[in-house]
Amino acid sequence: RFIPDIKTYREALLCGHFGPMGVGALFLAIEARAHLETESSLPLPQPPDHSPHKKAIETVWPVVCFVVLGSIMVHGLSVAGISVAGHFSRGKEERATFVGSEEEPLLGMIHEGGGGESEPSVSGDEDPDAE
Repeated sequence: RFIPDIKTYREALLCGHFGPMGVGALFLAIEARAHLETESSLPLPQPPDHSPHKKAIETVWPVVCFVVLGSIMVHGLSVAGISVAGHFSRGKEERATFVGSEEEPLLGMIHEGGGGESEPSVSGDEDPDAE
């Protein structure tokens, strides 16, 4: 296994779908611009006026940004789609209520198992006289 924290095929699909595509694409766009401008990893502050790669230098950044923006939108909408599909794939008695229709918001939030040791500590709940 390449990543030991990913245990199942479903987890691998989820990580692959919501992976770090955007950051990597932006980094590679800057790297491509630098290589086209200076043939090194250091881009110029402004693209050169006279370069044999002028069209590529001017095109790479807007195209990559558009792809990243589209990816963000598709993945953001897929979360809503997955949530709605998951809601309606359950039986009526197993469905969580929608937020707007809740009468008692924390009714279904019962912590099963654990004796409180997994609960986060809250600032100020320490007893200063305990020692």
